[in-house]
Amino acid sequence: LKLQFLYLIAALCATPPRSRRSAPMERGSTSLRIKDHPVFLMWWYGACSIFSIASYVHWVRDDDTVALIGEDVKRAYVAFVVLTILAYVFVAGLCFFWAAFYCSQDAGRAGIKERNRRVHTGMVAIYFASDTPLFIIDLYIVYWHGWIDEVQGIAFVLKILSWMVGTFFVWFVYMWKMSKFLHKRTGADREIQLAAAPGVAFNIGAVENLSPDV
Repeated sequence: LKLQFLYLIAALCATPPRSRRSAPMERGSTSLRIKDHPVFLMWWYGACSIFSIASYVHWVRDDDTVALIGEDVKRAYVAFVVLTILAYVFVAGLCFFWAAFYCSQDAGRAGIKERNRRVHTGMVAIYFASDTPLFIIDLYIVYWHGWIDEVQGIAFVLKILSWMVGTFFVWFVYMWKMSKFLHKRTGADREIQLAAAPGVAFNIGAVENLSPDV
């Protein structure tokens, strides 16, 4: 029996795997892959939004909590929770879903740029509408009043991670876009564009290098 079992294992190991015919992903494909970062961002910010709602419902609106943190903090918290829901449902979640299902990396450079543009829009929207204001409010509550509830702790940890990643991402996108803008206005691209413009037959750099006698 042991010998037959060893023969079976050897036969399974020696059997070549079935070849899979890999078809290229067409533009507009709706296959869901968790390794795609827009899908991960969609689920991640959805979970953060749910915990923000749960944090308000579970402990922020409680009378004892309101007596501790104040009515103004409660109003600011519920206002930004509502803004979080609106930003995720109508802007960020839509952009992530759009980038994940209707942008293919196999579509070439144009498809990748389109995909990144939608991801950037969603990240920036959720960062300024949800991550930054709720992180500041939660940090204020924790700093002055400490840990009040378990749901508060989970929501605060998620918000810290989301805010740190969002801050780095928004800063990187700002540097990228601003450096590209400045390069087009003051760099070599500006000289090329001016030289290629109709009726312009000189180069900015050449004019600057002329002697005063000319």
